[in-house]
Amino acid sequence: MSFIDTVGEDGLAILSRYVMQGSATEAESKALAEIAESASAHMDIDMLETVTVQLREAREDHASLQAAEAASALVARAICMAQLADANGEVEKDSANWLSRNVTAASVHQDRVRGIWRTAADLGADLDTQFFEHALASAREGKTIQPAPRADTQTPGDTGTEDKMFDPTPIRDEILEKLAFNPAGLPPALRDTANQRIYVDAVVTSVALLGHGPNDGDDAAVWSAATAALMLLDGHYNPQDSRFFAHAQKAVAELSGSAAESGTVAIDSHKSGEIDNDGNELFLQMTAPDPEQTQRIGYFVRTWQIIRRRLGEGDKAFFQSLAVATRKAVDTYPEHQGDMTLLTPTVDAAYNGDVASGGSGGGGGVANVDLPPLNDPAGFNDEIERENIRAVSTIYVGYQLEFAIKACARILELFVAGLLPIPASDGSARVLDNLYWDQDDLLDEGARRSIYARVLGAPGGELAFDIQPNTEFNTLLMRSVSAVAEYERQRSLVTQFDNAARGRRFQLTSGEFVRKAIRDFAANVSLRGWAGTAFTAERMARQIKQVMKVLGLPAVRTAFGVTTPWQVIERVSQREFGITVNTVLHRTLAVETQSIMSVIAENHTVWSQGAATPLFSDTQANEGDLSYADSVRLVNAAQHFRAVTGIGDSLIDEYSEPVETHAAPSLPDLGGMSGMGGMGGGAMPPVDMTGVNALRDLVNSGQTPRPDQILSMLPRL
Repeated sequence: MSFIDTVGEDGLAILSRYVMQGSATEAESKALAEIAESASAHMDIDMLETVTVQLREAREDHASLQAAEAASALVARAICMAQLADANGEVEKDSANWLSRNVTAASVHQDRVRGIWRTAADLGADLDTQFFEHALASAREGKTIQPAPRADTQTPGDTGTEDKMFDPTPIRDEILEKLAFNPAGLPPALRDTANQRIYVDAVVTSVALLGHGPNDGDDAAVWSAATAALMLLDGHYNPQDSRFFAHAQKAVAELSGSAAESGTVAIDSHKSGEIDNDGNELFLQMTAPDPEQTQRIGYFVRTWQIIRRRLGEGDKAFFQSLAVATRKAVDTYPEHQGDMTLLTPTVDAAYNGDVASGGSGGGGGVANVDLPPLNDPAGFNDEIERENIRAVSTIYVGYQLEFAIKACARILELFVAGLLPIPASDGSARVLDNLYWDQDDLLDEGARRSIYARVLGAPGGELAFDIQPNTEFNTLLMRSVSAVAEYERQRSLVTQFDNAARGRRFQLTSGEFVRKAIRDFAANVSLRGWAGTAFTAERMARQIKQVMKVLGLPAVRTAFGVTTPWQVIERVSQREFGITVNTVLHRTLAVETQSIMSVIAENHTVWSQGAATPLFSDTQANEGDLSYADSVRLVNAAQHFRAVTGIGDSLIDEYSEPVETHAAPSLPDLGGMSGMGGMGGGAMPPVDMTGVNALRDLVNSGQTPRPDQILSMLPRL
């Protein structure tokens, strides 16, 4: 099927507007179509068909834009490959790889993509020609040639001699007519009106560079306002920060996603330059929300519409509180499914609650954690905070992958010391070098072990004298897993057979035993997830991603003569540390425990409920408090956990027996700050500092205390 037949007239019109950055004449559209048709032999028609479905069915301008970016990138790559092909129509592998990585739907490549297409169709300006020629030359070399052309605001037909500057003022003024900064938590400089204007100008400019500029009309103001709201909520206050644009890009990416996890379709695919275990080249997949699902930016608009109806004449909404309400609307999508009658009270409660509490400060993630009030009449659990459970879940994964973290650190040390056979010309070498020198924000081994001890009760970590390890974590986890396993075992066997075979009880183990066991575990975990634990989890998540990136580098696998990241871990652990790591055990525990805790967090309101309805759903009718999908997921995770840990029937019998419910605080004990260690096990009594002060005075006076003096002066710890 030809390019024209695949795209259709409507799709061609959208592509023409995108490539020409505005209205395209009939002659321009025809020229663009002809050049695309001539390069169709080098085009992935299957991917083009997928993209054009998005082009034809897009209901919103932003969805059309994303599809146009992907389709135009496909065409631009094909145009370049047609220019580079030999007499047999083949293109050198290095050239194809460079095009796959550098002529894509990413916003940083949009000027190059447009320039290639416009120049090939004889519609380009001087800068377009520079982009095209630079792309061909770089592809021939297999690497980007410097200097590269600089993108500016030149439009088709311009000579490039006129200096055009983007003016963010109209969009900024439109935004500030409706939204205001909540001064609570802001740095002093940003409480100044002039600096607030500068901040919004910087956001508007960044968002315009990401494809949502003034040519998008009202859309530009919406994207800029939403981006500013998220950045303020996350604590990114300084427009002069070198990472400010990256933070804006992250916010735009969040807003571009779908409220429904499954609501995405593929819009572009290009080679990553890496090889999988079977020798096949890996592809990077870019996605966009399905037209049937509303983007998160759509929920920002809906949230604003709901809040605006509650505001008085001339009143403004707070950026930060609007972001809190928007994220709440997205997080609760499975409950409301876009139904405004259900969404409106959720948004009102989130916005009003944030304003009433004094507003959300920044902090790289703490501002995103919902902190429900005790005994919330809306039904939220007063003991189980789902974000805390997710934070502890991440730390548990880090604990199980500690051997991988140590192996990665050793690999980086060997690389910097020049002891790995990886040439500097290899792309992996640059990655390793950058990762080695970007470790300042990572947790060292001592800090990690202290965290494992405090949060998980793991041995080996050093804690302050007033902090107690969470020694109950493993026992409560085992009780939860055993209760689920016992429930499944009893459910799968008829009562009579069970009684005849093992003399067991006649009744099936109630799902309420499972509910109670998980409630105890969840309350314990939730208590350990407050405050700095959330930030620690964020750092650990970044560290784990870096570790897996290093272990998965082709050059690293080749250097150690293995084919998978897990084999790298085994090889490094044996060679450098003299130990054999059970990667199957640790990986399974990490994955399955994270799955169990994910189910607990996603259903955090059901564990303290009564038995009006059963806990588990045995059919897809979802007759229980847990959906059928979550019921299956929880049971499977528990069975996998049991399989690798060797939990036999005797242990299941022991751990699945119900025990008395103990009081579990929902907040850390702040009594005199010395009771912090008493979480979950009773607070420590305050320490008498009189003897300590006397001992310090004795030493400061130049005297050496005798052993009996030390014993009499120091408190009993």
